[in-house]
Amino acid sequence: MKRKNNLYKDTYKIENIIAVFNEICRNTRNKRKVEKYKEFKCINVYEAYEILSTKSYKPGKPHVFTIYEPKERVIESQSMVDKLINHLVSRYILYPAILPCLIETNVASRKYKGTEAGLRYYYKFRKKCQIKYGTYYILKCDIKKYFHSIDKEILKEKIKKKIKDKDALDIVNTIIDNEEDGMGIRKNDITSIRPILSK
Repeated sequence: MKRKNNLYKDTYKIENIIAVFNEICRNTRNKRKVEKYKEFKCINVYEAYEILSTKSYKPGKPHVFTIYEPKERVIESQSMVDKLINHLVSRYILYPAILPCLIETNVASRKYKGTEAGLRYYYKFRKKCQIKYGTYYILKCDIKKYFHSIDKEILKEKIKKKIKDKDALDIVNTIIDNEEDGMGIRKNDITSIRPILSK
């Protein structure tokens, strides 16, 4: 697959910034934080435009806390401006470069996918296994501290194989390098997943 080029310019198109601004305001749970951010929407949209168009993004320090359900996890909650820029980078740089490489059954953080799509695949494969094998087993496992154990240099090298645009690579690397260990789990990444295994 050819490396993607000319991605960065889409991050600072005003219409794209406004669309992502509205989306993160809808999906952010801290409504007090959202109302404060929406109060000065024009200023905040222009601020994101300025940061991205001048290639001067410096990630802020996230608020770090621990949750214990469904298991113990260290979570990073970003400021609204960091959240906005991260979503723009994901939507207009990472998605076009990485999504074509993913297998169909990878449902994490993908449009029209998610938990429901995962459940549909599960029931489809369960039916196939019942027909073909009768008795079968499912391995349910979790990798401890998976995100924090990611090697940033290897990750950057892999992304470099997918993206040619220097400005796009620079901002992605800036975000990756801002992490202390591996990659943090963002507050928006937490979803409640109902049990999918039948008895």
